[in-house]
Amino acid sequence: MVRLVRPIIPLVLKSSVARQLWFRDGACHGDRISAERGVQILDDFLGCTVLREIFSTDEEQIAPLDPLPCPVTVVWSEKDVFIPVTSYGPNARERLPQATFEILPDVAHDPMMDDPALVARTILAATGAAKD
Repeated sequence: MVRLVRPIIPLVLKSSVARQLWFRDGACHGDRISAERGVQILDDFLGCTVLREIFSTDEEQIAPLDPLPCPVTVVWSEKDVFIPVTSYGPNARERLPQATFEILPDVAHDPMMDDPALVARTILAATGAAKD
């Protein structure tokens, strides 16, 4: 569907209401995304070459990593409707038993669209690069 409507997307996404609706599953605050950035996001999606891997079935999951080869932090979006923590969290915890798990509040599937500063702070904290 995205490929079919791509020619009119730049015009449609000029409306903050349209951006809110278009990105509602990926972002809690889609209206904060600029029209230009919205077009870039859609073009990135259309150009994705690993969709098959991303949408793989349960039979293709990896085995548990125990012990972990390095420190691992898994950060989940609180309002992710595509990969909700309530559905997928238990499996992730089983497969990564020694990992640290965090929930980012008030963000959807793509937290960078909702709160890039929160994501940056979380990465810096997890990597030990945060300045005190």
